[in-house]
Amino acid sequence: MKVVERKIKTKDFEVVKNKLKDLVNSHNFAVLAEHDFGAILKSKGKNLGKNAIVFDICNASKAHEILTISPIEGINLPCKIGIFEESNGYHVAYLDPKAIETNDESLKSIFKEISGVLEEISLKLSE
Repeated sequence: MKVVERKIKTKDFEVVKNKLKDLVNSHNFAVLAEHDFGAILKSKGKNLGKNAIVFDICNASKAHEILTISPIEGINLPCKIGIFEESNGYHVAYLDPKAIETNDESLKSIFKEISGVLEEISLKLSE
């Protein structure tokens, strides 16, 4: 799967995290889970030393459409978008649904639409 990444200008992790959640909600998606890899690794005795969080997000209507067409596509759900701290600041990255291979034109159309939402969220975070 293709990863799309952008640099974020904001330097405050909590501000970026909250902005991402607000943007997700404003596009009728919901955050299903947060995977804070720094905290997860710390609980296992490992120190990542930087922020890294991945959100599982979903739009119930789009998920229903996808699963109605092909239940096996559930393997590609939910969408993933994350915020990562690098030496030069924060980055937002997501797995691009357009890169999912399928011969079904309806699925391609839905994946393209979802990709557009993720693109818009990442662009607004990088402003």
